[in-house]
Amino acid sequence: MKWVIIVEGIYLIDKKTNMTSYDVIRVLKKKLNVTKIGHTGTLDPFASGLLIILTGRTTKLSDYLLNDDKTYTGEITFGYSTDTYDLEGKIVNKLETFNIREVELNNAFKSLTGKITQIPPIYSAIKVDGKKLYDYARANNPVEIMPREVNVMEFRPTGILSDNKISFLASVSKGTYIRSLAHDLGKQLNIPSHLSALRRIRSGNFNVNDAYHLDSIDENTKPSMTLTEFAESLDKVIIKPYLEKLVLNGIYLDSRQTSINKMFSVYTEDNRLIAIYTPQEDKYKPLIILGE
Repeated sequence: MKWVIIVEGIYLIDKKTNMTSYDVIRVLKKKLNVTKIGHTGTLDPFASGLLIILTGRTTKLSDYLLNDDKTYTGEITFGYSTDTYDLEGKIVNKLETFNIREVELNNAFKSLTGKITQIPPIYSAIKVDGKKLYDYARANNPVEIMPREVNVMEFRPTGILSDNKISFLASVSKGTYIRSLAHDLGKQLNIPSHLSALRRIRSGNFNVNDAYHLDSIDENTKPSMTLTEFAESLDKVIIKPYLEKLVLNGIYLDSRQTSINKMFSVYTEDNRLIAIYTPQEDKYKPLIILGE
């Protein structure tokens, strides 16, 4: 009999282009022989790079890791814009002849850094009145897309303009659409543009350089980080012995135990890891109970 040891945890995957994020999940579910699997943010099929896949109880971290800042590299093409703001959409505006000066291009990049307001693409999964924006687009129904404030910590060219294309690096907060940045860069220059390549290289503390290629994974591949290793990377709160059984039963903690304002791990006085907690209003709720 062949024994397969499954370790729940975080799998970093370097996604290839022309695959959906759900394609990756389906392949991993079969390869790793797991039933509980999730992710912390998708990538469009034309994009490559870091996908964070969670298995077992680690899937409970999904909503929290989604909030992490992310870094991308990519390419923006000038000369035409599309309805999706990327290379896969239909052309909606085209300009045959134009000239872009380096100083104007650099100023356009700078104008889209810091806390800015952007309008998400209509071809996105954001919901308006319970319906996803891309459903409005596909049905050709009008919809008001509300602008949102995002934080663009870094957005700069990483090469020279060549064949109407410019490579870039962008570090952004949750909810930032790189497609919108590419579209808006052209608007700053009065030249239609679109996102022609994208690669995610970082999400929070995770880097694509540490990721597996999907083809290299089999049923015995260990996680990039186990659930225990993730817990050990968090801030540490030590509880009194009388609280141990209560924590294992899922009790909420409060300011009598800690004042930490982010996710943390709970340890006993004899240094046993027993739970992961996260802030909720004025208390702390148990996210994952790790056991005895």
